[in-house]
Amino acid sequence: MLAEQVARSLVQRAQELFDARVFVDAKQLAVEALVKSPKGAAADQARFLIKSINQQLGITEEVEPRVDLTPIEDPTKVKAPVVPVAPEGVPERTSRITAGVHSGLYLGLLGATVGSFLTPDDAAGGAIPVGIGAGVAAGVYLPKLLDRLKWNEAQTRTAGAGTVWGGVLGGLFADLGKKEGTTSREVLVVSSIGATAGGLGGAMLARENRYTPGDIALTDTLAGIGAVGGLTLGMLMQPAESEAYSLNAAVGATGGVIAGLVAAPQTNTTPRRMLRVAGTSALGGAVPFLLYAGIHDPSKTRDERIVGALSSAGLVVGAWVGFRLTRNVDRGRDVLPGARSSHPEDAPPALLGRNSDGRWSLGSVSLSPLSRRLAPQRGMALSLIGGRW
Repeated sequence: MLAEQVARSLVQRAQELFDARVFVDAKQLAVEALVKSPKGAAADQARFLIKSINQQLGITEEVEPRVDLTPIEDPTKVKAPVVPVAPEGVPERTSRITAGVHSGLYLGLLGATVGSFLTPDDAAGGAIPVGIGAGVAAGVYLPKLLDRLKWNEAQTRTAGAGTVWGGVLGGLFADLGKKEGTTSREVLVVSSIGATAGGLGGAMLARENRYTPGDIALTDTLAGIGAVGGLTLGMLMQPAESEAYSLNAAVGATGGVIAGLVAAPQTNTTPRRMLRVAGTSALGGAVPFLLYAGIHDPSKTRDERIVGALSSAGLVVGAWVGFRLTRNVDRGRDVLPGARSSHPEDAPPALLGRNSDGRWSLGSVSLSPLSRRLAPQRGMALSLIGGRW
C-alpha cells in the first residue's frame, strides 16, 4: 500500500509536469512510478502518460521498463558460468592463414627450382606446374605440422618474412653474379638458397619472441619501399649496366629490413595500419608513371630520369602521409602478450645493450647532457654501448 501511494504521488507530479510541457522530467517520474508499483492502479495511468509523452517527443516505439520480479538466489549457491577455453597450444586462425601463405611461397619456390631441372630444354615448363603444386600442397598441409611449434602470429610472420626477403635478395644477387647471360635456373637456385638461409635466421629470431605482428609488418613495408625505391633510383641514374638496378634494389631491401627490425620495437604499428601506409606509399610511387606516357621520348633518357626522381620522392612522401593519417589507428594495440616474460630487459639506454641475463640486443638512441665535472663546455653525449651484470 505504501508503494502504491508513492506511485500515485509520482504520477500526479508527472501529470503536472506534462501539462507544463516539461516532457523529459515528466517521463522520468512516470517511469519511477511504474517501477515502484508495476501492478497497481497508478501503473495504468503511468503507462498512458509515458505513451503520451513519447508521442510529444516523437518517439514512435514505446519502450516500457520491465521489472524483474524473480527472487534473488543465494550468492553462496550460485555457480559461476563455465567459459569455454581454447585448448593450450592451438594457434589462432590468423596464424594458420599466415603460416599457409608463407609455407606456400617457400615450398612453391623450392618446387619451381626442382621443376626447372626436370625439363632441360624449357625451364619454365617444369618450374611452373611443380612450383604451383608444391605451393598449394604446402599451404594446405604444412600449417598443421607447424602447430607443434606453438608459435603465435608474430613468430610465424617473423620466420615467414625471413624466407620472403631472403629469397628476394638471393634472386637479386644471382643477377649480380654474371654481367650477361644469367639464366632463370640460376636465379631460382640462388633465390632458394637465400630463402632457406633467411628462413633459418627468421626462425632463430622468432624463438626469442621479441617482435609483434605490427613490428614485422613495418619491416616488410620498409623493405618493400627500399626495394622499389632502388629500382626507381635506377631510372634516375640510368646506369650503363642493367645489373645496377638489382644492386640498388638489394641495398634498399636490406636497409629496409635493418631499419625495420631496429625501429619497430620503438613504434606503435599494427598490420592494419601498415597496410594503409604501404598503400599510400605505393600510390605516391605509381602516380608519376601516369606522366611517363605523355613525356616518353625513345631517343632520350630525360623522361625516365624525371619519372624515376618523382617516383622515388613519391614513395617517401606517400609513406610519410600514410604514417600521419594513421597515427591514431590501433593505438595501444601493438603489444605482444607474454613477450620477453622470461628475459629481463634491464640494459641501460644505448644503441647496443647487454641485459643482466647476458643477452645482447639493439636498443634506441639515447642522448644525455654532458657532465659538467667531466667537460667544461655544454653538450650532449650519445650512449653507444651499455650493459648490466
